[in-house]
Amino acid sequence: MTSRVSAKLWIAAAVWVVPLWVIRYLPMVDYPQQLAMASILRYYGDPARHLQEAYQLALLRPQGLFEIVTAGLAWLVPIEAAGKVVISLSLIFVLPATAALCRRTGRPDWYALFALAVTFNHAFYWGFADNLLAYPLVLAGGALADRLFDPLSGRRFGPREWLLVAGCGLLFYAIHLQFLLIYAGLVTWLALVRRPGLRDLAVRLSALVPGLALGVGVLGWIHLHHEEVMTGYQDRLQASQPYYADAAEKIGKIPAHLFGDYEGGAQYMLFAVLLLALLALCVPFPRRPDADWREGLLFRSRFLVPALGLLVLFFMLPEFAGGYFVSERLIPLIFMLLVPCLPVPGPARWRAVALLLGGLLVLQLGQTLAAFLRFGAESAGLHELLESAEPGQPLAGLMYRKTGSDWVSVPVMIHFPAYYQVEKGGRIHFSFVQFFNSPLRYRPGRNWEDGLLAEWDEWTPQKFSYPRHGRHFRYFLVYGGPENLATAFGPYLAGLRVRAAGRWYLVERR
Repeated sequence: MTSRVSAKLWIAAAVWVVPLWVIRYLPMVDYPQQLAMASILRYYGDPARHLQEAYQLALLRPQGLFEIVTAGLAWLVPIEAAGKVVISLSLIFVLPATAALCRRTGRPDWYALFALAVTFNHAFYWGFADNLLAYPLVLAGGALADRLFDPLSGRRFGPREWLLVAGCGLLFYAIHLQFLLIYAGLVTWLALVRRPGLRDLAVRLSALVPGLALGVGVLGWIHLHHEEVMTGYQDRLQASQPYYADAAEKIGKIPAHLFGDYEGGAQYMLFAVLLLALLALCVPFPRRPDADWREGLLFRSRFLVPALGLLVLFFMLPEFAGGYFVSERLIPLIFMLLVPCLPVPGPARWRAVALLLGGLLVLQLGQTLAAFLRFGAESAGLHELLESAEPGQPLAGLMYRKTGSDWVSVPVMIHFPAYYQVEKGGRIHFSFVQFFNSPLRYRPGRNWEDGLLAEWDEWTPQKFSYPRHGRHFRYFLVYGGPENLATAFGPYLAGLRVRAAGRWYLVERR
């Protein structure tokens, strides 16, 4: 029975990522930039792309795993397919990681479908690939630590176990430093609830030292070498003031954090179905008699307490602080950690819960697939325009329309100019190479974007001045309407070559 159920879960996870493969370009804000950096790593030696002229490799910098893995996979498949494979796996692995947690708490494996249902979430649509990789690693790392710390497992916490916990922590250096802190907090709590002696506690927590030391050490090095590492763009970003929302506003946005911020409000319908499934599971709350010390309050709450602690952080953290840890990214992980805390009622109630959960998955998958197909139609024509451009040239993006028709507040088009770099190399006006956690850096004197971005950036195409800024670029990628062309180039448009496809315009300086 277990193998059959597991096979069904894997099939469900495979079907879940079908929307990623029905269109060419994904509706993810930051994803094109991260894919562009992966393409630079993959085609770094291609002379037609002129990448070595502007960039140097910085593979030891933190949070570059997505780019490095995608670049390596792109030796076997096209770079666009490599990126989709990595994103697909990050969503799929939420299911076995959550199932491992459920097994640790005596819950059925199919509870993991609750976590799978919220993988097309805020972090996904904003293209936070590092967060998508971090979610299943936090869950799997928690399940691993819980098993290795279990005194009833019949094994002691020896060197092999120490290396497994430490290795998991070190992985966060390459994925996301701030999720390293979440992992460290979770592992610390899992060690404390076992009530070990001071010596055993010190040995277990010492496994966190390599990851924390590496992360803190690198951040300290960056602080000491600030002028060398930080670009002017990132300095200006960090100087921006954070925005603190009140509790009622944050609560009202939880459905969008779990399911995406849809124009028609579909996230509220999905959230309502999710609540009905949880109510069917939890009301009335089934009680289980304590069997032994393992069923004590602290032990039973070993995943609930970290989830509640992250919920407190969600209400305390700002919405935007220097471009880093924003609170919305926590909500999906909080819910995933709550899944193994759900009660276990009798089989009669399972049928009602399974029916509601199945309905939620079908509705969510249908909504996602329909939205992706509409977005595919909106972004149509870009590939044909990019195919007509020469490789290795400088290109600037002017995204006058930033959002897709299906999402309210997600500017999914903002970084689409990076797809030129994915397919052709060259340079783009704004690049994530501006950030210290990029696996690339500019060669000395080659970051001419600092001056340009101080006057006009990817968010403010209306500040673009062709007489002042145009000389830096061979191509301009415009998304909008004919009126936006006139606004951007004015009387100079007559002397430029313009190609159009769909809502896209590729303007070339002769």
